[in-house]
Amino acid sequence: MSEQSSTAPNSKDTPGELLASVTALQRRTRAARHAYWLPLLLFGLLMAMAAPLYVESVESPTLRATQDNPALTGLGGDFLERSAALGWYWLAALIGGYLLSLWWYRWHGLRVGVQTSARPYVIAGIVGTLVGLVLPIVLRFLLLNTAAAISSGTSWATTPLLGVSNRGMLPHLVIAVGLLVLARLERSRGLTAVAVCYVVAVVFINIYFQTTDFEPGDLSRYSFMLAALLPAPILLVGGIVALLTTNKKRLA
Repeated sequence: MSEQSSTAPNSKDTPGELLASVTALQRRTRAARHAYWLPLLLFGLLMAMAAPLYVESVESPTLRATQDNPALTGLGGDFLERSAALGWYWLAALIGGYLLSLWWYRWHGLRVGVQTSARPYVIAGIVGTLVGLVLPIVLRFLLLNTAAAISSGTSWATTPLLGVSNRGMLPHLVIAVGLLVLARLERSRGLTAVAVCYVVAVVFINIYFQTTDFEPGDLSRYSFMLAALLPAPILLVGGIVALLTTNKKRLA
């Protein structure tokens, strides 16, 4: 007899035993539908794979040719030398990653018989990606091409967000939004903890860059790469722990 059937309520149980059985069944069902380890590992790996595009060349930034990047590369950041390639990479990686996550949740639900509806998570991620494409254009317009009153009144929001965009870290915010939505759908404390830690790391990295007065030569060719990679271990470690926990519960 399976473990699930052994904990199912029957007519001979007392009210306390019935409540305990129902609670155990709910907990077991919730654990069975948790499948967030794959999105965590997937986006952690995508972040790590983008690392070479964040590395600057040894050539001085003042000697480089002026970049005229297509609008669709807004996810790549204007401060980076390879911003065009980085923008296209993240456009494909984010949309592909969210669509793969949707397929994964559907496949996992069919396999275990209970499914988390990942559609809101995927919609949040893809909409966030599209917003990330146009957000730099809107921010620059508000900051540079509007009346002084509007520009000054919105600078508290436009300046930090434009800094995030210029450093090529808008994709990190898109991933953060998706994780917070997924944590709500999964009703998982573990995923919520990972998502919050990830958000805190991204915010602190950008606050550091925003508040530090860098002088020419202060930034090395690896500065942006390190900033972009620092949140990745949170997703990778969180994904590995979630995978091990899932397998342990399955074998128990």
